[in-house]
Amino acid sequence: MKKYLFILFFITYSTKAIALNCDLQKFQIGKDISYFKKETEIFILGKINEDIDILTFPIEFVCENSIIRGTFISLFFYKNKTIRIIYENIIQKNKPLFKLANENYKIGFKENRKIIDANEPEQYAKEKNGVYYLYANIKGINENKGNFFEIFEIVDKKHEEIMNKESLELETQ
Repeated sequence: MKKYLFILFFITYSTKAIALNCDLQKFQIGKDISYFKKETEIFILGKINEDIDILTFPIEFVCENSIIRGTFISLFFYKNKTIRIIYENIIQKNKPLFKLANENYKIGFKENRKIIDANEPEQYAKEKNGVYYLYANIKGINENKGNFFEIFEIVDKKHEEIMNKESLELETQ
């Protein structure tokens, strides 16, 4: 019996360890691009325009064994400062980005059971200290049943207008 309790404890503890095995402290609004030196040496730093750069890479680069594996991170920099962070997941179905938002960033999103039970897209938003936190979990219907797209976005409110303007300009080109 003690053996089984030990195994159960080990499995429970190792699952928690995997969830916490990812230090995402540097992924914050306002961080300078120099904090991402290793990432910029390996992954391509794209240019949206002369002031805005984007860097996208897999979470596995910073988190080897985590519940959010299969996630991509996109960082947007305005004049070398982080103004938007996007986490995208199409691999893990257990809503790891929802957990990331609540456990790592302490957002406090609450699940809406009515929406979940009706198989409707989940969308939550909060604003804290001039930063927007947005979460969506969109599930496929009809021929796309079984597919999903989960996204967690962190946006600097004061730079949102700049990003919207750039997005509109890109769409019209």
